Amino acid sequence: MKTLDIAFKDMLRSSRSLAVWIFGLAVPLLMSGIFYFAFGGMGDGGFDLAVTKVVVVNLDSPVGGFSAGQILANSLKLDSLKSILDVTEAADAASARDAVDRQEAGVAVIIPAGLTAARENPGERAAVELYQDPTLTLGPGIVKGIVSSIVDGFAGSKVAREVVYAQLTQHGLTTDAATATAQAIADQVSKWAEALGQKLQGGVNTLIQVRRPAEAESADLVSNVIGMIMAGMLVFYVFFTGAASAQNLLQEEEDGTLARLFTTPTPTSAVLSGRMIATFGTLILQVVVLLVASALLFGVNWGQPVPIVLVAASMIVLSAAFGLFITSLLKNTRQGGIVYGGVLTMMGMVGMIGIFTAQAPGATRGAFEAVSLLVPQGWAVRGWQMIQAGGGVGDVLVTLLVMLGLAAIFFTAGLLRFRKRFA
Repeated sequence: MKTLDIAFKDMLRSSRSLAVWIFGLAVPLLMSGIFYFAFGGMGDGGFDLAVTKVVVVNLDSPVGGFSAGQILANSLKLDSLKSILDVTEAADAASARDAVDRQEAGVAVIIPAGLTAARENPGERAAVELYQDPTLTLGPGIVKGIVSSIVDGFAGSKVAREVVYAQLTQHGLTTDAATATAQAIADQVSKWAEALGQKLQGGVNTLIQVRRPAEAESADLVSNVIGMIMAGMLVFYVFFTGAASAQNLLQEEEDGTLARLFTTPTPTSAVLSGRMIATFGTLILQVVVLLVASALLFGVNWGQPVPIVLVAASMIVLSAAFGLFITSLLKNTRQGGIVYGGVLTMMGMVGMIGIFTAQAPGATRGAFEAVSLLVPQGWAVRGWQMIQAGGGVGDVLVTLLVMLGLAAIFFTAGLLRFRKRFA
């Protein structure tokens, strides 16, 4: 009963603290709300791409009925691109460039006369020219991406044919036989390219899929962004609450109330256990309120119920244990202000690296995620990211075990230090 009485007293004391309400609940929701309203226009369909006017000049000559230039030109005229690209044709390169210079078009695509020949013949080269308005970025970038995808396909088939020819001749096959085999491969590639051209002319692009997101998909995008940010805010401030709750021990030690408490028959273990129960209660209340409020206010989809409970419980245990441990290293509340304001802030930011580098290239993102796991906050963020991505219990099991293992280490170390200190 004494343990529960101590826990109830501590929770009552925390509930009367303005700092707990501000930093535990108000600030995380406020920060997420700022990002929500910053990106909210996307969810209302307010993010619209301006239509880019494109002038295409096709100077290419077909070879054997196949035209790489025509395939490239058709790829820019697909129905799926009409909402963002307005494509017209010009007879020559000079008039196309003039249209861009007069800002009648945003970008000119000039297909050279020998594009198909360069694709078919080993020694020939050709380059597609993109001439753009220097004041534009997004529209020309889309055009460049489409053109690059098609041209890379042509170049890849040519390289494949040349590599096959070189390998066959290197292994002793006669030149005529190697040529015949390479030509057979070229014929197959040509058939594939012809089929691709027919699909492109029919409005089907098997290489590129560009579409404007529907309102529901756009809303999901906003929800995902806000969900990641809210997960970072949740972890960041829950660890602060865990440390602040444990700091009550230092405050009572300085006030002398803790020493008087130890003169009573109440064991040290009961005092520390009561403090930990109070910390757990405060953290549970904080996490539940933040999860529910973010779901209702910002539409955050946290994931499946069972993984949510497991990740939340593991994070609460870890943050409480870490708060006890880091507080056990401090001599007074003055040191606590420095450590909590500096060390915890830095560790929290390191733990959230994975959120801010989610769109980085694979290798870079992996390196940053590995760095984030050097701190306990990183493991908590990892857990929330995994369940927000649709992960189940099996997907987060390793993360949960690591979090609970770290919690056991921090709790044991902190408890031993406080017992020795208050013995």
